[in-house]
Amino acid sequence: MIIAKEALGHVLWLGGPSEAGKTTVAQILLQRLIRWQWYPCDLHEYNHLIARADPQLHPTIYSNLGRSVDEQWVYTTPEALFTGTLVTNEERFPMIVEDLLKMPSQPPILVEGPRLFPALIAPLLNHPGQAIWLLPTADFVRGSQERRDKPVNRFRSSDPDRYRSNFLERERLLREHICAEVKGRDLPWIEIDGRRTPEMIADEVQSHFEGYLARRG
Repeated sequence: MIIAKEALGHVLWLGGPSEAGKTTVAQILLQRLIRWQWYPCDLHEYNHLIARADPQLHPTIYSNLGRSVDEQWVYTTPEALFTGTLVTNEERFPMIVEDLLKMPSQPPILVEGPRLFPALIAPLLNHPGQAIWLLPTADFVRGSQERRDKPVNRFRSSDPDRYRSNFLERERLLREHICAEVKGRDLPWIEIDGRRTPEMIADEVQSHFEGYLARRG
């Protein structure tokens, strides 16, 4: 999909791996009466990965339909899950862009989700200030995963321990991939290590985006 960057100049991208606190930060910003539209990618996952999956446009997504929990998470490897996530996300991203282009261009749209990989977002940026990634440390992620007992769906499988092991390792691979892409492209990011409150992180994200919007006029 070829999109002129100007067509998405009103879109603000908040990315980062799972457990980074992206949704919490987004909700804090919206509760501050900031007049931004909100596009949480996770809430659109069903429509993208199931309802709108097309065998020609989204062959990998379509091939996963109807697979059992064990087929998806137990009878596989973390490396296969990681690679599959990258391919699936490349197929899905045009659907996200299509959704955004159908939304009003005012007020700005805050897009938030764990699959906003820099390789996909960078070509759409008019300015680095249009995007920012929250990058959690390994210790922060580990603590969050334990508190949330992730993944909770593992008990639906025949082997919860294998499910959990595969899931957590896939998440580690994705986190390292995103961090490497962000830093390798010299894109804006904030380290999340638990030393600052979500409100403090939200302050920094808000200032970052408002600076971009002020430059945009």
